[in-house]
Amino acid sequence: MSSTHLTPQEREQLYSVIREKLDLNGAGCREQVENTTVVRELPGVDSMRLLRLLGAVELGFQVNLGFEAIVQVRTVEDIERLICESRERYGDRVRSSGGRP
Repeated sequence: MSSTHLTPQEREQLYSVIREKLDLNGAGCREQVENTTVVRELPGVDSMRLLRLLGAVELGFQVNLGFEAIVQVRTVEDIERLICESRERYGDRVRSSGGRP
């Protein structure tokens, strides 16, 4: 059985990836990243930055979000949900194949 939420450490990792990939760590940037943050409203976000962010999330969390993720992401919580759904799909495949991915 998988969790539908990230652990506090994983959530902080996600926030860190978002701050890094969207360049929110600068001295002049005061944007807070929370689960309710609307990703597309963060400073400087465009479709390419969002795509790079989702790629970094896939690598950092070892998940496959798929191309449809770019239209499904509105808030940071949406990214968390997609991570958990990907983990669930992977877990289902491993269970149905007798333990082989």
